[in-house]
Amino acid sequence: MDEFIQPIDDPFAVSVAKMLLPLAKWQNGLDIQISDECKERIRSLRQSHAVLMINHSDRFDPLCACALSNECNESFNFIASREQFDRMHGIAGWVLQHLGAYSVIRGSRVERASAEETVKILVQGKHKLAQFPEGDVTGRDDAILPLKEDGLHNLFEAQRQLLELTGESLFVLPVAFYYKVRHDSIKPMTDSINRLERALALSSLNTLNLTFEQRIKRLVSEYISHIARTYNLALCQKHSLSAELRELSRKIALATAQSCGLTHPSESEDDAVLLYDVRAALRKAPVSESLSASDYEIKLHNSVTSKCAVLTKDLDLAEQLLILASTMQSGTFSPQTAWRVLDRLELQVIGKTTAKGHRTALIQAANAIDLVPFFHQYKIAEDVGLKSIDRQVRQSLLDLMDGMQADEKLALYA
Repeated sequence: MDEFIQPIDDPFAVSVAKMLLPLAKWQNGLDIQISDECKERIRSLRQSHAVLMINHSDRFDPLCACALSNECNESFNFIASREQFDRMHGIAGWVLQHLGAYSVIRGSRVERASAEETVKILVQGKHKLAQFPEGDVTGRDDAILPLKEDGLHNLFEAQRQLLELTGESLFVLPVAFYYKVRHDSIKPMTDSINRLERALALSSLNTLNLTFEQRIKRLVSEYISHIARTYNLALCQKHSLSAELRELSRKIALATAQSCGLTHPSESEDDAVLLYDVRAALRKAPVSESLSASDYEIKLHNSVTSKCAVLTKDLDLAEQLLILASTMQSGTFSPQTAWRVLDRLELQVIGKTTAKGHRTALIQAANAIDLVPFFHQYKIAEDVGLKSIDRQVRQSLLDLMDGMQADEKLALYA
């Protein structure tokens, strides 16, 4: 199933989602606070062609984006990775599609149908487009990863068409999500650590001598050891847990690539791009469509399908390892970092996440960026235009996040 999934404009589905939003926030212990300034900046673009560029630090970012859409009384379109539409036997995909999301197959090759849909949405301007330009969950509050160039090319193509058709600008609105872990999370997070230690058969003796951070890092180290033993992989990168996680992810992705018959990638290929390329290749595994297939053909087909399912789970694991690696790279081991590491480990080790107290998601927006001046740079030298808008958006997001972190620290001492 390699087909592109386009968005469906379904007001009824959107209205149902709005009604269920308070329940979703309550179930996940999440309070969402959107600044008045943010809402005003989005409303000021009501008659404009605009894209919201949102940092992607947390797995609850899509829920926050939906809350932002609801609070501002705006319907957004969203881009979601193609595999998200297959979850829950396709039920998740139906919901995503009817809430205005469309698919993209990530990787080094541009998916033309998705790129054309992006440009069409931006040029028509019926809805704003909300996207996470870093490409995947980063787990970071202290850094914004480089924005995906394919997505930036799409923005410039939309701006080109707008100038030719109407002379209008496309506006880029940097929007930052920042999560605060509340004090009531200490006990449930400690309970989570205890459950994970039992699941990984880690001794609880002498844990009183370990700090919160040390216990969590010990869990990550043991988790790495379990994965390495299971896949019979020897690790070379021993200088940090993040490096070990990345090495594990890459080796699992390479083993999957070999099973798919892919050529060996270059050493310089990005870990995430490698993963996405292998996933894209796996989606193209041969499927028999013959109505008169023999018993043997059916047997072979079932064998291939079973193998693809196993390899897909391997790639899902490799992706989780990359997200965990990125989270572990945070400059300081903050309560947010601890919450995310435990949340990710629970999903992998126990198979489900548990309540870990309450969190607050703060949402703020910077000034909208008129893309026209950057487009003129892009026309002269593509690389210059890409780097220029990348730098502007990332700096705006970092400034917003720094401001929210500073406000949090002031509140602690108030």
